[in-house]
Amino acid sequence: MKKRIWFVLQFMMIALLALLLVGCGLSDSAGGDDTGDASSDDEAIADLDPGVYINGRALDLAEEGELDLDLLSVEEGITVTAVPEDGEVIYVNGDETSGAVHLDIDAITRERAIEIEITDDEGTRIYMVNLMPSTFGDYTTEGESATEGDYYLATYDEDVSYIFKLDSKGNLIFYKKTENNALDFRKQYNSDGEVRYTYLLYLQDSFCGISGINPGCVVVMDESYEVIEEIYYQTSDGEERMIDPHGFIYLDDGHYLLTSYVDTVVEDVPEELGAVDNSAYLAVLYVQEVQDGEVLWEFCSADYPEFLNATTMVDWDESTSECYDYMHFNSMYIDNDDNLLVSCRNCNSILKLSREDGSLVWILGGKEDEFGLTDDQLFSKQHSIIVTDDGSYMIFNNANDQVAKGSAEVSSIIRLRVDEETMTVTEYEKQDTEFYSNYMGSIRELDSENGIYLYAVGGNWNGLIPEWSMIEYSEDGETLFTFRFDEGNRLLYCANKCE
Repeated sequence: MKKRIWFVLQFMMIALLALLLVGCGLSDSAGGDDTGDASSDDEAIADLDPGVYINGRALDLAEEGELDLDLLSVEEGITVTAVPEDGEVIYVNGDETSGAVHLDIDAITRERAIEIEITDDEGTRIYMVNLMPSTFGDYTTEGESATEGDYYLATYDEDVSYIFKLDSKGNLIFYKKTENNALDFRKQYNSDGEVRYTYLLYLQDSFCGISGINPGCVVVMDESYEVIEEIYYQTSDGEERMIDPHGFIYLDDGHYLLTSYVDTVVEDVPEELGAVDNSAYLAVLYVQEVQDGEVLWEFCSADYPEFLNATTMVDWDESTSECYDYMHFNSMYIDNDDNLLVSCRNCNSILKLSREDGSLVWILGGKEDEFGLTDDQLFSKQHSIIVTDDGSYMIFNNANDQVAKGSAEVSSIIRLRVDEETMTVTEYEKQDTEFYSNYMGSIRELDSENGIYLYAVGGNWNGLIPEWSMIEYSEDGETLFTFRFDEGNRLLYCANKCE
């Protein structure tokens, strides 16, 4: 009897174990991620042409030797995929490889490279893939960022240009070579939470002979850094023209704020200015908001004669002999009242434009200032207007006019608050930088609670070279993180930090 009971218990235990094993097997085959990923990876590799791929991008193996990449991200490491032809053997860093191999690399350095060896009946070809391109300048950083996110930067160089990302410790983690100078590289999100990377790209060296205006476009990339759109200014007749790539605001896919220029002979110039035949040949500034192909509103600087008095860049005795950059837009930002702030360098002014109809609301600074700035409070040839979390305005003040007059030696960062009912400045403070940047430069607020800011130093066309190209600092003056290129003219027009 006891033996019979024991036998029944053993049988029940074996049956229960079998049921558990079957259940686990069904669970794995029905919902196991490993099985699905492996299958999809195999299918993806099967669709590839023979060759070698870095993060899904085919290498150009036409000539053996050193290879530079045009784009690389190590934010998720590096995946090398080898797809040999019949009779070929491919080695990745000495290991025979057919399929995908993941390399645990989290920083791009000059010292790191990937060796690719391909052997077939005709012999052996060896390629050394540089992780950092030979044309990407060596750089130096000091310190460590006190804020979350990565630095989004773009070189400003006549010979070769890159957009690139540094992590909070200064490690290079992404770059893309661009066909011309690029500016204002940023990470954005659309209304569905999808990542959009944007940057501004020069497509022409000048506009009507004006070297400071370089028409171009906005480039939009998806989360994989694939270009999904190039954005141009929308004209009233449904055509497109190149934008001015000094600034752009992304609101959503298909929803943008853009600027452009049209060379125009402006007539009825106020007689007191002494223009030739009361007319002037000008680069007229246009600003528009576009949503899904529809122009919601448009601003035209020629509609406001006060800018003719405000400009510092027109020789009125020869007002029709050449096209004058009388406004020189270089930055815009949406204010807390949802209207648009626009920086116009050659008027020494910040404008506010209505986002209802594009009309001019007010002018801050310059000859047409409406807020009663004192001589000590005036700024000149400024860049980069932003609105801080407490509602203040911050301006990177290049201070060209003040330096010329001897009232300043370096550029500065101005923070001020205005009362738009009384049209007065209620708070004002100025912090000198350590360098005189007579062009370019930017300011960003990174952490309002702890008072941490980021600025790009800009450049000096007299040949002076700043010690640092970018500085993250605290409001008490402590320098937290710095970056510079070690050589060459690789300046930063602006610097961003994005999470």
